[in-house]
Amino acid sequence: MLPDTEAAPEVHRTGHRLADLIVGFSAIFISVCSLGLAIHHGHTMERLVEANSRPFLEFGTSNGAARAGAPGAEPGGAGEFANVLSVSISNAGAGAARIDRFSMALDGRTAADWSELFRRLRDEAVAKHALPPGTMSSGTLSYSSVADTYLKAGAERSILRWPRSEANAPLWDYIDAARQASRITLEACYCSIFDQCWVAQTRTFRPVPVKACS
Repeated sequence: MLPDTEAAPEVHRTGHRLADLIVGFSAIFISVCSLGLAIHHGHTMERLVEANSRPFLEFGTSNGAARAGAPGAEPGGAGEFANVLSVSISNAGAGAARIDRFSMALDGRTAADWSELFRRLRDEAVAKHALPPGTMSSGTLSYSSVADTYLKAGAERSILRWPRSEANAPLWDYIDAARQASRITLEACYCSIFDQCWVAQTRTFRPVPVKACS
């Protein structure tokens, strides 16, 4: 008795060469389309994940603030607002921001900190006779560090707060004028949790993407 032999599988053919070619090419075309759709779907998911985790930093500056004890007061009433020069940074994006670098500049020239920037403006005002020589008083000046910190989505942090007083009014007004003239610029380099990085500036609405915050 002869052993059973396994029959080699054969491709079913229609008997018509043209029809067989069309069927074969159709199968290849469908496979290529499926692969393309899978790749496109993967890229779409990556963009969706990025959109749900992307931070968006913005700077804000102001020369007025509500007085203590009058929260929610409507603008325009007497004694509701105080002259306070303030600078803040906020995260309007959907993900947390890791701020790796922060800098400030006056007329494009970087300053080490707020004290140096204000001192340069004070010396300039004295040289232009906008302030009397020997003007030193700046009053209560408070500021906080920005770099090497995290800012969660929807959060805002105060960078600078400087109330106006009778003693510092001339210097305060001069520095506020420089702020309104966009002479003072701020810049922050920050990254998402996926190490995608951007640079935010006071003069630019959209942050600029960069490879890293070097």
